Amino acid sequence: MSIELKKLYNQLAMASTPVNKSTFKQANFIYLLAALLAFLILSPLAQILFPQNASIIINFTFTITIVIGVWSLIDDRKWFLFGLGLAAFSLLLALLEFFYSSEFIYIVSILVLLFFLINSLVLAIKHVMFGPRIDMNKIVGSITIYLLIGIIWALLYGLVEQFIVDSFSGNILNVGGSRFWDLIYFSFVTLTTLGYGDILPVNTYARTLAYMEAIVGQFYIAILVASLVGAHLSDRQSGKD
Repeated sequence: MSIELKKLYNQLAMASTPVNKSTFKQANFIYLLAALLAFLILSPLAQILFPQNASIIINFTFTITIVIGVWSLIDDRKWFLFGLGLAAFSLLLALLEFFYSSEFIYIVSILVLLFFLINSLVLAIKHVMFGPRIDMNKIVGSITIYLLIGIIWALLYGLVEQFIVDSFSGNILNVGGSRFWDLIYFSFVTLTTLGYGDILPVNTYARTLAYMEAIVGQFYIAILVASLVGAHLSDRQSGKD
């Protein structure tokens, strides 16, 4: 069994795009993980305390997350400056949405956040799945990936709900920030395949996203375990050699 896991890991590593090992040393997931956890925990509290300003609070905390993600994951100067520009643009959109409350601005904000989160997810997968060795940073990175998947899907659900109203039924509010947090909750419940049933997708697009998220969640756990075990076996073999 261990030999098969090792072969699987080696095949995945060969199929991946080569990444400079120095990049792995500089990537630090603890800051991005802390930012994501702060966003997931503190933003709902801020929404309860300041319900009228929920949207700008969510966008502002997302902007901080972008800055931290860029700082902790990217060591290329051009991409770093691009990431900071993206954060500034996200903050500008948050301010515009606060003052003008435009549906177009809201959609553009979601697309900007999706662009950042998906790129962060790709970088994190390269570091975690194909990094040189297992360490605490890689374990933290694997948790970060899981949170990124859940948030990305919540934003996708938000886009579906924005274009097709009432795509979800049950205990969901159709009010800005409150609706977003309902979708965050639904996303992580789906990702972990808990399936409480208090929120249900009712059209084809929402249902497709829901079952795709459940599949990704299950496959991620399986591939992550195979990757970490394979990397551990590879490290042991290298130590013997």
